[in-house]
Amino acid sequence: MKTRSPKHLDDPIGQENPGISFEKAVARIQQMLDPNSVVSHNEQIIDRVGNKRQFDVVIRGHFGGRSVLGVMECKDHRRKKGPDVVEAFAKKAENVGANLRIMVTRKRFTDQALQLAKHENIGCLSLLPDDPMQSGFRIGEYWYGVIRRWKIEEMGLYFVVPPSSSLAAFDFNSVKYCEKPAVNWFLKELNTTYVGENTEGGHIINCVFDQPRSFEVVGSTHALAGISCLATRTLKKKRMWIDWSGDALYDWHTGQFALPANGMLLSSAINGDLSTWPDYSGEIPGPERITGGLFNVVVFRSEEEWDNKFNNDVPDLGVL
Repeated sequence: MKTRSPKHLDDPIGQENPGISFEKAVARIQQMLDPNSVVSHNEQIIDRVGNKRQFDVVIRGHFGGRSVLGVMECKDHRRKKGPDVVEAFAKKAENVGANLRIMVTRKRFTDQALQLAKHENIGCLSLLPDDPMQSGFRIGEYWYGVIRRWKIEEMGLYFVVPPSSSLAAFDFNSVKYCEKPAVNWFLKELNTTYVGENTEGGHIINCVFDQPRSFEVVGSTHALAGISCLATRTLKKKRMWIDWSGDALYDWHTGQFALPANGMLLSSAINGDLSTWPDYSGEIPGPERITGGLFNVVVFRSEEEWDNKFNNDVPDLGVL
């Protein structure tokens, strides 16, 4: 199974695993990719002039009624592989009549090596790294997050009879209906009905009554024909790089990786608290802009999630 294209990043190089383990891991995954083939590790093949040539991984199978021979060379080295190693492997594979020629490196290939390998019909692969710091490169993708927050800026009161004296700035909690703060009704609406609002800036919610209702306003009773709320929506964008590891081989020519049917794919640790993700000032990709990636995750979180335990302190203005 081939996924859509993940991205890759270079990273500092750390200590590498022994080469023999690397070769066996490649052989194991290759066998998983094609269970009907026969995959061997560290095999010698007699070439066309009678010399024994060693190959790290050998694949034997059938296609179209004919026997197919595949050979793989694994390079568990610190530096990127250049065109010299590709040229040597191309000649070696040609001398044993290999139909399928693949090079696998723990590090990535140089651009010149990839160009030559494509000309020689040699596939260039890498294992998904268990530890990017040790492997020297990373394969993965960016995940995006948005923290959404509502802030009530103003409340408007529509008096049936204007108060005898003008009201100074008042505490939102001092406007009550049935002894409950009217602002709580707006808070609940903003964090439930309008929780998916993604347009930043000011938003107005109006609540107009069929007939005047008695409200307590700063300790006095007044008849109101309606009440409104001006709230500001803010969006804080986040982005985090997610590494992929597991039973898969990354193809440097196509930018895809092959995952066996029974293989396991693991991500790096993901902190569920979006506030810890790095800030991001770019555009959040929408479904119409997504062209690659395994999951293309965009996580939305409201900073003030509504807790139903507060419902008892919310006046039901909607049915007035």
